[in-house]
Order: sequence, then C-alpha cells, then structure tokens
Amino acid sequence: MSTPKIGRNARLLKDGVEIGYGKNISTDADAEEIKVTSMDSLQPALTAVGPQSFKWAMDRLFTGPEHIAALLAGTEFDLIFAPEGSPLGTTDYETWTNCKVLHRGTRAGETDGILENLSGSAEDVEIPA
Repeated sequence: MSTPKIGRNARLLKDGVEIGYGKNISTDADAEEIKVTSMDSLQPALTAVGPQSFKWAMDRLFTGPEHIAALLAGTEFDLIFAPEGSPLGTTDYETWTNCKVLHRGTRAGETDGILENLSGSAEDVEIPA
C-alpha cells in the first residue's frame, strides 16, 4: 500500500496543461447495479454492474471566460488527475477522457479572490497499470 499524499498537492490538467490555481479537486466514478428477478423468489436471480458514469469538479481562480465558452460550445477535452501532484510520468495519475464542462459558477470571497466552480463529466477513465 502506498503512503497517502497531502491533497493540496493534487493537480488537474486540461490537455496536459495545469488549469490554474485549482483547489477542492474531486473525481467520482459510479456504476449502476442491475438486478434481474424472477417471479418465484424474493432474491435477485442475477446481479451485475451496469452503466458507469464519471464526474469531476474543482474550484479555480478565475482567469478568463474560456470555461463558460467550453460549456456553451460542448467542447470535449482530457483531464489528468495527478493525486500526488508530481510531474507526468513520475506518478500514478488518471486520465479522464472526453470531458465536458456541465456547470460553471463564480463566487467572490474575502480571501480567495474570484473563484470559478467547475464540474462536468467524462466518457471514460484510464488508470495507471
């Protein structure tokens, strides 16, 4: 088992480029459960893993309108989640492919400047071997 890393070192990269001053990065992978039942039993006759979904979210310092433009245009891109924060090729990282921005909000706090809240979905996830 590997030693846990401090979350503040995590990085999220869009097409291989850090997407700027990110914090509160989260990734979620879910699968639906399929249950097939028969009329003569209360227990499922078969259970299986069904459709999968992949979601990501982060806060970032607002630096321009490119993410609202990506949402409006339906732009797809790859995100690389580097939980250990190390450069590519030297750490275990996940590539979230064909991502889309599905939510973009902004807020201004007393200590954070103007933050964008970004979230979206991915088509698939490639994990390190």
